[in-house]
Amino acid sequence: MTVIADPDVAPAYDRAPGFPATLLGLVERGTLDDDVSYAGAVLERALTELAPHCRTITVFPDQDGRADASLAQRALFAARLMAGGRRADCVVYNHLGVATAQWSIPTAMRRPYAVLVHGAEAWDPGIDASRRRALAKATLRVASSAYAARRVADVHPDTPLPDVLPPALLPEPDGSAVDGALVSSITPRTIVISSRMTVAERTRGHDELLEAWPTILGRRPDARLALVGRGDDVKRLEAKANGLGLAGSVRFTGLVSEATLEAMLVKAGGFALPGREEGSGVAYLRAMRAGVPCIAGDGDAGGELVNDGVTGMLVPATDREAVAQAVISLLGDSVRRRAMGEAGRARFEEHFSFTRFRDRLDAMLRAAFPARPPR
Repeated sequence: MTVIADPDVAPAYDRAPGFPATLLGLVERGTLDDDVSYAGAVLERALTELAPHCRTITVFPDQDGRADASLAQRALFAARLMAGGRRADCVVYNHLGVATAQWSIPTAMRRPYAVLVHGAEAWDPGIDASRRRALAKATLRVASSAYAARRVADVHPDTPLPDVLPPALLPEPDGSAVDGALVSSITPRTIVISSRMTVAERTRGHDELLEAWPTILGRRPDARLALVGRGDDVKRLEAKANGLGLAGSVRFTGLVSEATLEAMLVKAGGFALPGREEGSGVAYLRAMRAGVPCIAGDGDAGGELVNDGVTGMLVPATDREAVAQAVISLLGDSVRRRAMGEAGRARFEEHFSFTRFRDRLDAMLRAAFPARPPR
C-alpha cells in the first residue's frame, strides 16, 4: 500500500458539498494480512474519494505487525499531526492506540476526531488511561461490527455506543504474483483458513479445526486443510498437527499474496474461521467475494456477515464436533456448496461493497463533523 505524507493529494471527486476536509492518521503495518492494516487501507481509499483535501500520515511502520513506537517516532508523528491539523476540520484515526496522540499536542492545536475501534485494543478492561480517554473524548466512535460495538459498550458503559460501519474490501483486484504451484494444490475438498496465528489471538479457530480434523478425515479421507498466514504461534500449531497425525492432510502455507489467496479461495470447497472473538470479519468477505461458503462462529462478527444456512454455516466456536460436522456437510454436497457460494457473492456485492462502505462513511462523517464555512 502506498502511504502518503504530502499535502492535498486527493483529487476533487464530484461529491455533494458539505464534507469536511480531513486529515487521516493511518496505522501502517507493512503488510495487509492484519485486519487493522487492511481496514486502514480501505479507509484511506474511501477518504480520498470523499474529502476535498485529504492527507494521510504514516504511523509507526513495523514489518512484524507491532505498533510499539519509540519516543522519537511518537514525537515525529505528533509534529506531523500538528502541522497537518492546522488546516484540517477533523482527524480520523483508524486505531485507538494512534488516537492517544491527541494528548501529545497542545490543546489549542487539537481538532475534533473520529476513531475506529476493532477489538481488544478497545474492549479489553485493562486498556490504559490514555486509550480510555481517547475513546471517551472522540466526537465519533466507529466499530466494524455490532459485536465489537457491544463489547466496547459493555466495558465502557459511560461512553456512547459506537456507530457500526461494516467492513469492505479494496475495490481493485490485487496485482501481485500468484503462486501457481500452491493454487494448483487446492481442490473442492480443501478448506481454507486465513488469519494471523499469534499467541495473543488464539481465538480464531485454528486449534478447533485441527482438533476436529481427525473426525473429518474419518468421513472424508480426501479432505484437506490449508492454513494461510504467519505469526508467532505457527510452530506450535504445526507441532499440534503432526501430533494428531495430520501431516498428509494439513498444509501451512505461510503468508501469501492477496492474489494467491483469492485464487486459492476460488478453487476451494469452503472457508472456515470458527472464531469466538472476531471483531471485524474481513477474511469472510474475501471468501464471499470469491463465491466460497463460510463456516463461522455464532457469537461474534462472523454471524453478522455469514447468513446461516444460506451463505454458509454458523457453529458454536468451541464445539469441535459441530465444527467437524459443518465441514463434513459442506464437503459432501457440491450442489449446496455451489448455491451457498453464489449466495455469499451476491450478499457481498449488495451489502459489503466498497461503494457501500464509502457512502456509509460519508453519512457518518457529515453528521459528526459539519463543514465549516469557506475560509
